[in-house]
Amino acid sequence: MDRFMAGDLEVRCEVIYRRVKNPRIELRFDSLRLILPADFTGDPMEVLSSRSDWIQRKIHEFHEMLERASDMELEYRRDKELRSLVSGFLDHYSDVLGVEYGRVRFRRMRSRWGSCSSRGNLSFNTLLSHLPDRMVEYVVLHELAHLREMNHSPRFWGILESEMPDCTERRRMLRYYWARLYMEGLVD
Repeated sequence: MDRFMAGDLEVRCEVIYRRVKNPRIELRFDSLRLILPADFTGDPMEVLSSRSDWIQRKIHEFHEMLERASDMELEYRRDKELRSLVSGFLDHYSDVLGVEYGRVRFRRMRSRWGSCSSRGNLSFNTLLSHLPDRMVEYVVLHELAHLREMNHSPRFWGILESEMPDCTERRRMLRYYWARLYMEGLVD
């Protein structure tokens, strides 16, 4: 793993070559990953240097997020309790939205709280077991709303807001809970 200076910050950096069209930077709380096209012949550090201001700003945001998240309380539910909680929200909001969903799965996800397939199957991150009920409720509603609108268009956000007026605040709080889970060593 290399080191990169973003302004006054030293950041651990991993460079990966893949079959992608364009360079991409993935930031973690304490490191970054530069993904380059397999045929890339330039200097990876030049790519990072061109985005140095953005990297520095994002790292400062991460540090602020970690600071704010440090006071947040986590829940400790058993798997059965999480499944029961999610099931209750699914029953309620599927009726409210007039949608039918397919199979429901629980699994550990690296970067998201839930997902909805085009076939209507839902997956939920087992890490939801550490979140307050109201945050789990938001994730369930978010995924069910995709059964009416399979994207994040203004119409999608309108569906969410009509059922949960504070959805924007809850969505923002999910980022802080992710940071809190990172602090506990539960996510990368």
